[in-house]
Order: sequence, then structure tokens, then C-alpha cells
Amino acid sequence: MRIENRQLVHILALFLLTQFGGLLLASLVFSSALPALAASGGAPISSTGQAITYFAAILFFAILLLLVIRFYKGELVFKLLEAFTVVSTSFFFFTILLGSLFPALDFTTLGIICLALGIGVILTKNYRPSIKNIVVVISSIGLGVVLGLSFGFGAAFLFMLLIAAYDYVAVFVTKHMVVFAKALSSRNLAFLVTASDIEVESKEALKRSEGKNFQKHYDEIRKIENPTIQKILKDGYVPVIAQIQLGAGDLGLPLMFAVSAYPVLSSYFLSVAIATGGAFGLVATMLFLRRYQRPLPAIPPIFAFICIALGLALPFTRLSSAYLSLLLLALGVFIIYVVMFLTLKSGEAKDKAAKLVKAKR
Repeated sequence: MRIENRQLVHILALFLLTQFGGLLLASLVFSSALPALAASGGAPISSTGQAITYFAAILFFAILLLLVIRFYKGELVFKLLEAFTVVSTSFFFFTILLGSLFPALDFTTLGIICLALGIGVILTKNYRPSIKNIVVVISSIGLGVVLGLSFGFGAAFLFMLLIAAYDYVAVFVTKHMVVFAKALSSRNLAFLVTASDIEVESKEALKRSEGKNFQKHYDEIRKIENPTIQKILKDGYVPVIAQIQLGAGDLGLPLMFAVSAYPVLSSYFLSVAIATGGAFGLVATMLFLRRYQRPLPAIPPIFAFICIALGLALPFTRLSSAYLSLLLLALGVFIIYVVMFLTLKSGEAKDKAAKLVKAKR
């Protein structure tokens, strides 16, 4: 499995679509197009206790999902989980969109229409699995906007910090996030966006890069009943799958943070800074992934670059504080260097040591 620039651009485009599409949707609330929500600023939660409660709920759900993956061998539970998630988040998406376009609609009628549209989204995805990425983007926007309207800026920061720490532990320590990704990806569920292409490689180049694994991969590829793949083999080349995946939470959480930042200055300056920082963090994640070829948590580097972006943006606002800016910059650099770079270098060193031991045997 490899990652080429086309997959990087594809995933980055989906990320930016989610961030700025979500901010556009949230603007319908902030511009008072939906007076009930706008009057309360989205009813932001100022208590950090609420962020901790939400985080605890995510931990509980993760444990429950892990148990289902380990002990349940069917498909129905996974389909129901996907349906509930997509319908509920799509409902929020359509409620804000249609509520602003048709303000004369009463709440009951609006709710029925949006629920029907949410059900239509998941049914369409089941009929046409190829639209999974679009469904994930809609769900991520719905979730990110609703959470962003619910959280205050401080609570959103704490929530994302907790999620970043959890994501790191779940990938590098307990490794159960890798189990989640494999289980959800193999079922093509709408919890991950995927960019995948077939790259063409010569046998000689593949032998040099893949070493002893070449023949094993080549034998497996020859068994695939795909006209395109078989034509590539007939022409004397080897098809290689280039793929990258990103979780819906990796799309929705930066959007949540960006939406929560709007009421701080009643402008989109900080929101755009967060979305931009998140994009740089995503690019860094994908470059790390291409370099080290191992499962990576996306939220820590995304959050790190968001912190850096905020540290650079604050001096240009009325919230200007040298101490706060330096603290955010230091936190971002700490996460990137200590949490990500050193961890990956350590993993690379262990891999090399294991290969040397295996070679001596």
C-alpha cells in the first residue's frame, strides 16, 4: 500500500470542503437566518464539565464498539450503527440548511422533511456505495456545526485536547483505533473518507522497493478478477493500490472548534485560522504517513497546527496576549515534535532492530 500526491490532494479537498462548507452552514445561524438559534449564539456551553462529559461518552461508546467488533460476527449491528449516525447528523445538516431557506416552515414539518432526507441519504449510500465520501462529508458537517454551536470556545478547546490525547493512546498504545479502522473500512461504512487509485509500477522497480514481498503480492494480485488489473499484468506491469483514509471525526472536530470560535470576536478571523491550521496539520499527518508507513492518529497533528495557527493569529485581535500566544505555539510544537516525531522515530528504530534480528536468524 502506498500514498501518492493524488490521494493527498483528494483527502485535503474533502477536509477543506467540510471546514468551509460547515462554516458557511453555521453562518446561516450567526446571520440570524435561524433566529431561535442565533438569539442564544447557539446556546454555547461554558462549563468545561460538559466537555468532559462528552469525552466520557465517547470513551464509553469506544469500549462498546470494541466489544461488538470482538464478539459479534454479523453485519446488522454495524449497519444499524451507521444508519443511526448518518441519519442523525444529516438531520442536523438539513435542519439548518432548509430552516434558513424556508423560514416559514413550522418546526414539525421541517423535522419530518429533514428526517426523511436523512433516511434518504443512508438509503442512497447503501444503494450506491461509491457516494460514501459525500455522505461522510455531510455527516461531518452536521456533527461539527451542531457541536460547535453547543460548545463555548474554551470547552471546545478542552474537548479537542482530550480527543487528541485519546487518539494518540488509541493508535500508538492500545492500538484499538487500528481495529476500528479495519472493521469499518472492510464494511465500507460511512465513518471514513477514502481516496484510492491503482498505480502502475514496473516489476523491476517494485522488486527494488518491495524486496522479498514482491512475489507474494504479485501472486495475490494475479487472482483479482478485475479487467483493468489483468490488462496491466498482461502488459508486463504490476498494479499497486495507493490509498489513504481519514475518519469522520478528523473532519468534524476541527470544524466544531472553528464554529465555536466565531462568537469570541463575532467574526470569522479565528475560525478561518483554525480551519487553515487544521489543513496544514492534515498535510503533515499525510506526509508522516507516507514517510513512516504506519497507522497514525490524525487529531494530534491537526490540533497541534491549530494551536500554532491560533498563536500566530491572536496578536492581530483584541485578545492579543503574548503569554497566551507563546503558550499555544509551545503546545503545538510540543505535540508535533515530542508526541509525533519522536514516537514515529522510535517506532522506525524498533522496526529496523526487528529486521536485523530476523535477518540474523
